[in-house]
Amino acid sequence: MPLDVKQGVSDALTELPEPEAAEILAAIHAIHAIPAAFGRPHVHAGIGIRQLRPGYYEARVGLDLRVVFSRDSHGLVIELLGNHAAVRRYLRSL
Repeated sequence: MPLDVKQGVSDALTELPEPEAAEILAAIHAIHAIPAAFGRPHVHAGIGIRQLRPGYYEARVGLDLRVVFSRDSHGLVIELLGNHAAVRRYLRSL
């Protein structure tokens, strides 16, 4: 299943310190394996996947940072990198 990263997420990644960017890239790589794990929660439990609302999910990256992604008919889309407040703002904007 394809994985798409929105331009704003790509831009945000380039502005982060190298260790944090590497941690996010590792989480995105783990998210890429998620389609095969949907419906089998123990497979993806290690990266802290949580459904935010139907079709939207988040993965934990460290204590405060989250990767928000959506699932559509074409694959997964990385929508946002942010903290809890940014995730709440994003969900209100949908």
